[in-house]
Amino acid sequence: MTNDNMLTITIDGKEIKAPKGSMLIEVADNAGIPIPRFCYHDKLSIAASCRMCLVDVERMPKPAPACATPIMDGMIVRTRSEKAREAQKAVMEFLLINHPLDCPVCDQGGECELQDFSYQYGQNLSLFEEEKRHYEKIDIGPLVETFMNRCIQCTRCVRYGDEIAGMRELGGMNRGDRLEITTHIEHELKSEVSANIIDICPVGALTAKPSKYQARPWEYESHPSISIHDGLGANTSIHTLRGKIARSVPRENEAINEIWIADRDRFSYEAIHSSDRALAPYIKGGDGQLEKTDWAKALLATRMVLEGVISKHGADQVGVLVSPLATVEEMHLAQKLAKSLGIKNIDHRFNQEDFRNDRAEPLYRGLGVSVADVNALDSFALIGADIRMELPVLGIRMRDAVKNGARVSMLSSYDADQLVPVNALVRHPGKWVDELSAVLNALATSKNAEVDRNLLQFAGELSAEGQALVDQLLAGEKQWVVLGAEVIRHPDFAFIQALSMAIAKVSGANFGYITEGANATGAMLTKVHPDVGGLNTKAMIDAQLKAYLLVGAIDPLEDYHNPAQIDAALTKADVVVAMTPFFSDYLSRVATTVLPVAAWGETPGSLVNLEGKCQTVSAAALPQGEARPLWKVLRVLGNQFQLDGFDYINAGEILAEWNVAQQDVGEATNFVEINVEGYERNVRDVLMAIPSRSLYSVDAYVRRSEALQKTPLAKRARIAVNPGVAMIASKETFELQGQSLSIRVTEKLADQVVRIPVEFAGSVPFYSADLLKEAK
Repeated sequence: MTNDNMLTITIDGKEIKAPKGSMLIEVADNAGIPIPRFCYHDKLSIAASCRMCLVDVERMPKPAPACATPIMDGMIVRTRSEKAREAQKAVMEFLLINHPLDCPVCDQGGECELQDFSYQYGQNLSLFEEEKRHYEKIDIGPLVETFMNRCIQCTRCVRYGDEIAGMRELGGMNRGDRLEITTHIEHELKSEVSANIIDICPVGALTAKPSKYQARPWEYESHPSISIHDGLGANTSIHTLRGKIARSVPRENEAINEIWIADRDRFSYEAIHSSDRALAPYIKGGDGQLEKTDWAKALLATRMVLEGVISKHGADQVGVLVSPLATVEEMHLAQKLAKSLGIKNIDHRFNQEDFRNDRAEPLYRGLGVSVADVNALDSFALIGADIRMELPVLGIRMRDAVKNGARVSMLSSYDADQLVPVNALVRHPGKWVDELSAVLNALATSKNAEVDRNLLQFAGELSAEGQALVDQLLAGEKQWVVLGAEVIRHPDFAFIQALSMAIAKVSGANFGYITEGANATGAMLTKVHPDVGGLNTKAMIDAQLKAYLLVGAIDPLEDYHNPAQIDAALTKADVVVAMTPFFSDYLSRVATTVLPVAAWGETPGSLVNLEGKCQTVSAAALPQGEARPLWKVLRVLGNQFQLDGFDYINAGEILAEWNVAQQDVGEATNFVEINVEGYERNVRDVLMAIPSRSLYSVDAYVRRSEALQKTPLAKRARIAVNPGVAMIASKETFELQGQSLSIRVTEKLADQVVRIPVEFAGSVPFYSADLLKEAK
């Protein structure tokens, strides 16, 4: 920055240089000079409504708000002069006249800005003797508790909704001393990142409902952690109370999640105390029922049944399915155990249907851009990607980019609301290849670029929305083409992957993926995918092998994209070993052995996020019951089989062995050579049923969080159809698995597509509507 853009000011006798246009409060913060504030927040716009930051500025007739006063060259400011002190005391007295004396029972007590500043800047006595103002209690959902009598109308929560979450859910009603922050129409909060208002509220007006009245802040012990529900790697802190995980809060990391986390990152800890926790080992008895046992017998039984399958049928009849939520250390040991036993069938990709490009994969499927750079992009092409629901915190950055002029296009079977203007290409999955081929053809023609003619074999007429996407890609400079969950589940994923990569190449865009699970990147890097001669997840399930090992937090019917098919495979298998933190009625039916393992937060480990950053955390609490860390269970199994190299003392030794994880993997190109010659389309434009997942059904933890399951985003046990599907749209309900599901008719869904909640999708063959046709 040139000297012309740097100004010199003096604050409390300290001479400071700062950029032109800076506000006084920013300069003071950077210089370590404290100025009290309530409405000001460095992530929000300036409101200057609370007046707590009044300071004494030389040659100004009265105190000025530091948050809204731009600096001028030669300015002299005093934050602790008598004039400033009196102004701050007066404002504090005014703010406290209606504030109840709830400190002894308030959850915010001990970490309350109002409490701290009233002690530092307030007066000993108040002149106010009238009756305090009272508000009626409002209910805004299962996540956030409201005590609006404590509210000081700083409007941080209101601005957060507008500027960060992308939807205004709270606002001001009435005026003057009757101003009330509330929902304009009584309803629950619907944002996927709504609970961040708890952290930015400077008082105890908005607190976490699931942990209400549980403890005082100083009673908690804080432990650094990482979110496990997506590949962003958002930093959190797990708070324990007397050794028990009690709550989760954000931990600042500007390069990843800034200071925000998704609601599922905050409240999924409830699953750790779920009644479904696996707390003891089980083995199947002579009557075919699971019986509780001890670890020695369970491990011996596991070794014997696996040895039996391998000796009788060969190691190629064993499949290892590893949860993408598992840590690097657990994944490394899982593949090491499998390899040592001669098992080639191992995978973590539960939701991929088409593996034709499996020998042309990048080192790992990464974002293709730095998380911190997403705000600066000017063009987003979302191919089967719902960023708002798949990576909620990254959605905040995308919305910020749109404010700065970025354009967004989205190809999907459903016009999911991204809370920004979107050029939506809502297409039946059978038309995706045609649409993308047409886009690629138009781009190549405009750029006079050479492309593989095999990619253009299905190119048809370019739609208006497709032309808008072409124009967007031709005009953009910092662009991102990204593939999401819907396209990875697509039966023509291989073709679409090649087309999307070519579109990115021709347009000069970054190219990346949004994978499912927190550690899909780590899974690729630890080789938790089939080598030559091994079977991928789909092939393992199709083959109906003799034995399956389920490693980590896996709910087979909910986590696999084709519930009916995995149910058939596991039911027919001779051996199913489940190493899981959660027990279920389904596992009690199909499992041969259940080995209880520690849940997230109870075990140390490392996760690699979608930009290749390896982050390691320690356990915040001890495992419950007889559960043990998964890495220890895998190590002891290696000992049971008398394998070499399974003598680790701690998880750090495993991480050291996996030497790639000793440093950030960093950026690796997603561009690879893919030959689609001979590829045919696997799906046509016919009536099709697609399993759909809500934000709070993506993994075993969020499914067991009571608070999250009560939110509007989880209440979705409905079938969705386009008005064109007349045979179903004319019905009000539809029977699946003995339950009557309501039908939602929406024009946001592509024609000839039926979306079915994944927990009921087992009744309908994947990408088929045979059962639905019978409903005519």
